[in-house]
Amino acid sequence: MTTSRILLVTVLVLGSMAFATNGAIAGSGHGHGGGEAVGHLNQAISHAKGAVMHGNEGHAGEVSKHAAEAIAHAKGSIHSMPSGDAHGKEAISHIKEAVHHLEAAVKHGDKGHADEATSHAKEGVSHLNGAAGHASQVH
Repeated sequence: MTTSRILLVTVLVLGSMAFATNGAIAGSGHGHGGGEAVGHLNQAISHAKGAVMHGNEGHAGEVSKHAAEAIAHAKGSIHSMPSGDAHGKEAISHIKEAVHHLEAAVKHGDKGHADEATSHAKEGVSHLNGAAGHASQVH
């Protein structure tokens, strides 16, 4: 098997695992009216974790691609997150901070700075996970 195929299989397996792990939020019965937001949030987390994985392998360009996908889903989550709930507001705050770091990851990844891009992607994952904790409590 070629290196690119091994990498592709690894990405698919890790992405599936990340989605399955975070999918518990969507199926938890919480977040009345926030299902779309949680779906986007789960996808954002999956892509952000993919960015970190590629960054750890020194693939700066792939960090940019996954971070950009994570940003798109994070913004979708912001727009569909119920903001009338305290947990929804806190989730949005975390997501906005994640977007800030993911945008920096894209910027550094585009410049070939894999280490810096990865550092920002990790911060993005941390904030997205924080958002997920609050999103699971939205009523």
